[in-house]
Amino acid sequence: HIHFSLFGRAFTQRLVTQMYFPGDPLFGQDPIFNSVRDPAARERMICAFDLDATVPEWALAYRWDIVLRGTEATPRDEEHGA
Repeated sequence: HIHFSLFGRAFTQRLVTQMYFPGDPLFGQDPIFNSVRDPAARERMICAFDLDATVPEWALAYRWDIVLRGTEATPRDEEHGA
């Protein structure tokens, strides 16, 4: 997984979250991933393989959007006691 820390207009406006890769065999052992109880919210923490952006023989590409507000918001560490 990859950690993200985003700041807003002030140091106190901070989003800390993680992006996971599909099929990660360690999902069951990850305390942050497992602290998110809502299955739909967990799915939003997993990126999607992006074949169109992949460069053959060079790099695999994945897509993952950070959503700041609303029902589809990216889960934040502080919201789940992590």
